[in-house]
Amino acid sequence: MKKIHLRTKLSNGEPMSENDPNSRTGAFLCTCGGAIPLTIDIGRLESEARGMGGVAHTSTTDFLCHPDSRKHVTETIITERLDRVVIAACSPLLYGKEFREAAEQAKVKGCLVELANIREQCAFIHDDREKATGKAAIMLSAAVAKLTATSTTEGDNKAMVKSEACSGCGVCLSTCRVSAVRLIDDPGRPGRKVASVDPKMCEGCGACVAACPSAAMDQSCFSNLEVTAEIDALTPVRAIEDEGFPNIVVFTCNWCSYAAGDLAGIKRMRSQPSFTVIRTMCSARVDPEWVMRALSRGADGVLILAGKPGRCHYEVGSIRTNRRMLLLKEVIHQLGFDQSRFRTAFVDSDQPDLYQKEVEDFIEKIKEIGPNPTRTPEPGERVYSTDYQFGSGISEAAMRERNLI
Repeated sequence: MKKIHLRTKLSNGEPMSENDPNSRTGAFLCTCGGAIPLTIDIGRLESEARGMGGVAHTSTTDFLCHPDSRKHVTETIITERLDRVVIAACSPLLYGKEFREAAEQAKVKGCLVELANIREQCAFIHDDREKATGKAAIMLSAAVAKLTATSTTEGDNKAMVKSEACSGCGVCLSTCRVSAVRLIDDPGRPGRKVASVDPKMCEGCGACVAACPSAAMDQSCFSNLEVTAEIDALTPVRAIEDEGFPNIVVFTCNWCSYAAGDLAGIKRMRSQPSFTVIRTMCSARVDPEWVMRALSRGADGVLILAGKPGRCHYEVGSIRTNRRMLLLKEVIHQLGFDQSRFRTAFVDSDQPDLYQKEVEDFIEKIKEIGPNPTRTPEPGERVYSTDYQFGSGISEAAMRERNLI
């Protein structure tokens, strides 16, 4: 199979979040009373955290969820002058709210707290201590990378509009099921309309952001820059073709498949440590360019786990995901990738067995296909992502004309 070369520019335009090189992140690790260290070398993990860019403080606690421990987190944020917090512990669906509240007591916004789920979705599902520890370190680095890309001016989990980039096409209006988006007169361009989001009505699913054809929309807490920072952390440059093979990126929705992954962990349903998870509020938030970025950086496979149609928390999110990703599969084929490297499946929150099966089946399929040809750049090559504008209908021939492949 031919090696694919894609340009570095993303078509998402200027991100709403700004990468802060002076960020001071605190990494707080939990042993869960000794449960996590049974599989993960927590001392090595803390050592790895100290070497991550932007991390100014690290500590390990037996029960980080305990009120006294959360109070200590608040005090440490103040004394160490931290502006971002990573919690490496259990699922964000369990104590995410409490950890955000602890940070907010120290005047750090809740959107600047990220949880790396090293318990349910790492320690509880893997047997190999070395590989589990390595995966936990990658999960922690992705959380740090996401926070480093988060602006301290960000607010709650809501969609936002960059009015200067908005074309007033109205796609976002047709996408929003709660009518939180409307078109208003653009004061800077007489006669033109721009989208506007009512934050009181917005539910933060992100479907409108992924659907926006002009890249004028973004979402706080799950911005384009934040998620691409996670993707980059999960897809490091490989020195040799089969290093870390297979490396699979799994996008899950907060309410359905992510919860199923947690339940699989609680039930100790074993999986191979060949995948890492990126959580979004809804599968409809997954931008096709994220999939292309992961593949073009060398991910061996990308799996999207959406909630089942008809049972989606946002009602129609998984239906939109299915339609969009069916089209993306054709684009992937045009770019020369094996279509089997990308898959969408549907898993509800009460289906841990199906979650495990979908992940394991996909891992085995990727093993059968072999390493992604883009995972090891030639000497002097750059690591590429895509400037392909999803929905433009561009053919492979046109891409060759534009020197995209």
